[in-house]
Parts: sequence; structure tokens; C-alpha cells
Amino acid sequence: MKENCKKWIRTPECWLMLTVLLGSLARLLYLGSRPMGLHQDEAYSAYNSWAVMHYGLDSLGYTRPVYYTAWGSGMSVLYSYFTMPFFALFGVSVTTIRLPQAILGCLSIPAAYGLGKEMFRSKWMGTLFAFFLAINPWHIQQSRFGMDCNLAVAMLLFAMFFFCRYLNGHLKSLWGAVLFWGLTLYCYALTWLLIPLILVLCLIFFCKKIMFSRDFFLAFLLLFLMALPLLLFLAVNFGLIPEIRTKLFSIPKLPALRTEEMSLHTWVIKQRILSLIEMLLKQYDDRWYISNAKVGSYYYISTPFVLLGLLYHLKIFFQWIFQKKELPVHFLLAIWFGAAFLVGCSIDSVYFHKVNYIHIPVILYGGIGIWWLGGLFKNKKTLFVTAMTCAYTACFGYYIYYQATYPIDYDAYGNPWVSHMNLYRYEDALAYAQDLAVEDISVIALNYANIMLHAQIPPDEFSETVTYAGDPRFMEVTRFGRYQIGALPPTDPEALEKDPVVYVYPHMTENLFQELGYITVHADACYGVAYREEIYGTD
Repeated sequence: MKENCKKWIRTPECWLMLTVLLGSLARLLYLGSRPMGLHQDEAYSAYNSWAVMHYGLDSLGYTRPVYYTAWGSGMSVLYSYFTMPFFALFGVSVTTIRLPQAILGCLSIPAAYGLGKEMFRSKWMGTLFAFFLAINPWHIQQSRFGMDCNLAVAMLLFAMFFFCRYLNGHLKSLWGAVLFWGLTLYCYALTWLLIPLILVLCLIFFCKKIMFSRDFFLAFLLLFLMALPLLLFLAVNFGLIPEIRTKLFSIPKLPALRTEEMSLHTWVIKQRILSLIEMLLKQYDDRWYISNAKVGSYYYISTPFVLLGLLYHLKIFFQWIFQKKELPVHFLLAIWFGAAFLVGCSIDSVYFHKVNYIHIPVILYGGIGIWWLGGLFKNKKTLFVTAMTCAYTACFGYYIYYQATYPIDYDAYGNPWVSHMNLYRYEDALAYAQDLAVEDISVIALNYANIMLHAQIPPDEFSETVTYAGDPRFMEVTRFGRYQIGALPPTDPEALEKDPVVYVYPHMTENLFQELGYITVHADACYGVAYREEIYGTD
């Protein structure tokens, strides 16, 4: 028995199990409170999920849309639909909003194992891939955010795993690849460029491995049918056909498309290439909640190994060109990275979350670099790889320690115009104001999507009463229902005394209301409520 245990400990299955357990704990523990608060995209996606589940309508009154209008320039729908079963079972909370992404983040670890095993025909290489993904800071952080674009990471990983199996001769796996490619399209708009580009490159580089059979064409007919609603969406929004409204679904006309973020001018592309390379080498951007400046989003020690992994596939590419050698299946990772890099160079404002489809190839290239370098040590390869995994584990330990003791800067953390986050506790203040107010409630420094979600405003009430201002791509709400957004007290002394508005404010602005003679109440950890004694008396 003891001998069997020792043998099992030396197997890749044992280390995979430990890796999945470790990675799952990092993605699931304290999910509702780390990170604190809700990102505005999390809140809006969750609101639309709740609204469609209960009313069949999104915030703008569209019946089960294939793409949400949301802020004005749109939001992908799939994550919102994924949260509905969790809302139905457990109710609406920060935890249930994030749970689908966290679960998919956990499932991504064995998917990475499968990918490595299929690419290199090695369980140990699969385990190395799973380990690198399980402890990766970026993947842990994006797995703890219920944002629509983050869902594309898992869907694309699953698709590439099934396609890799297909290239290895498991022909039925093509259906899994097509299914997940189709789902990826409903996660993030930039995948509308990425998926076709990956498919074209695969046809070029792996044409000898692809079986152009009846099943092949049927599978891609399925992909076309899955993409068809989005093709109609593009036709609607480029003015080719009117918007589509039916009792079952809708294809809305957005107030604005953000197509101006893409440009093909030579000097612009050059600058974007440099910006993308700089961000990947720095391993962070100014979005602390997705990237990590302290230890690096891939760990800073990974940089030379990632470059070695890229160099390894560059070598294979030149062998394919000049020596006519057949490309190995693991070159699929180079296709994935290359397509993601090209799409990343097509957009302005390169941030980690905007190019989230590139990070898994970067992470796995670190594993390939270690594996290739380890081969130079011949009989000491296992010792070298073990030493490097220990080094990564030490980095992971420091990362977990830093996250657990993260010093919160509320001026940045709780300022939605800086971080797109909100101060993490506002629910009691909103409830207090709702019970107290006889007329309007003005909410300061809190995104309107968070208010809609907390108050559970019926979508028809919101769409009928909302007023907008500003850029149509990012429609700024000034009020809806009884809620005013960011409205301050009147300046006229007579109007001030008769002001019936109840104000919800962050604590740092409390002096303003006290100086104007308002009663102030610390209703929550981060927000207070202010009102006129002349109107509401004292508590």
C-alpha cells in the first residue's frame, strides 16, 4: 500500500489533482469580497441578466437581445445568460455574479492540461501547462471578475483543446471546437476578428491534417449558423437592414459603434505594436484589478522563458519554410499567439482586458521555454524543470501574501471614473435612502448600473424614464425613475431649506453636506445619507 502511494505521488495525475485543487482555491475563496465592490461592467451585465430572467427585456427594452446596448456601444450577452441559473438558485449577490467565471477559471486548468498533453503527447507537459495556468496572477484575477469579455478566455481555450485533438486524429472533436468557437463570438466583440483569423491560419499551416469531409463542412455550417445572429447585428448597425424585434429575440441598433478605435494607418499600427509589446514585457497596465504590477501578471521571472518559447516556434516556422518539415501540432499555439497579436495591434488603448485572448499563449510559452531549455541539460532536465516550478511556486506564495494584505487606496479604488470600481459597501445606504425619501434620491460617486441592480428597477421603468447626456458611445445617465446621478444640493438658500432630495454620498464628501446644514447618517461602511431636517425631521 505504502509503495503504491509512493508510485502514485510520482505520476502526473497526482500532481494534476493537486494543481487543480490549488488553482480552484485561489479562484473560489472569498469570491464575494475579493476584489471588493463591483466593477461597473459586472453590475450592468448582472442587471441585464436579472431583467431578462424576470421580464424577458434588457435595460433598453429589447427582448432577449443577441447583443446588449448597455452603455451605448454595446456589451456581449453570453456571460449574462450564464449567470441566470445561479441567480435562480441562489439569488443576486456579488458571489453569484462572479461564480460562473470562477468555475470556468477552475475548469480551464484541466483544459490546459489536456491541451499540453495533446500538443506534446506527454502527460507531464500537460501537467506543466496546468500548473502554469493555475498559479498565474492574471488568470486568477480575471477568474474572479464577472465581466463579459473575460468569458472569452475559457471559451477559446476549450475550443483550441478540441481542435488540437482533431488535428491529432480525433475527428469528432471538431464539433467541440466549433461549438466553443461559436460561443466565444458571444463573449467579446474582438473575437469576431480573432476567430476567422485563427481559422484561416489553421487552414494554411495545417491543411494536410484537415479532413475536408462531409462532417467537416457540416461542423462549419453549425459555426456559421451560430454566428448568423451576430452577422445580422453587424448588418443592422452598419445601416444595411433595420433593427429586428421579435417576441423571442431582438437585434438592436446601437447608439454608436466604437469602430473608430481601429485604424490601418501605418504610423498608428507601428505605435500600437510598440505599445502592445511594452505592455506584455511590463506585465501590467494601470488596471490593477486585472494586471499585477507587484509580481508581474505572468511573474517577472517568466520573461526569458516566454521569449525562449517564442524563439522555439520561430525556429520551427523557418524549418517549415526552408526545409519543408511538417509542422507539429503544438505550432497551434503560435497560430493562436500570432492571430491574437495581430488583433491586439488593431485597437487603440491596449489594456490587459482588451487583449485577454493573448495571455494564455504567453503563459504557456513560459512552459515551453522551460521545457526546451531543460532539454539542453539532458539527463538533468527533470531536475531543472523541478527547480523552475519551485521558483514559480515561491512567486505564487508571495503573490497570495500580497493579495491578502493589499493596501486599499480608496481615492483610486472607489472612484468609478478612475478604476471603474465603486466603494465596496453602499447597499445599506441605498436602502436607507429608499425608505426615507418621499421624492428624488441623488446618488453621488456610484455608477448607475450598481443602483439599478441593487434597487432591481424593472427594465421598462428604466427605459421609459432614463435621460442621457454626453458621448453616445458611453451614454451618461443623469437620472432614471426617482434617482438622480451625481446631482448636488441647490445653491439658493431658500431652495436649500426646502430641498426634498435625499442624498447618498461617499464618506469623503460628508463635510459638504454638513456645511450646508444637512443631517448626515453613516448608513454604510463607505456611504452616508444626507437630508434636510426641515423636511424629514430627525432620526
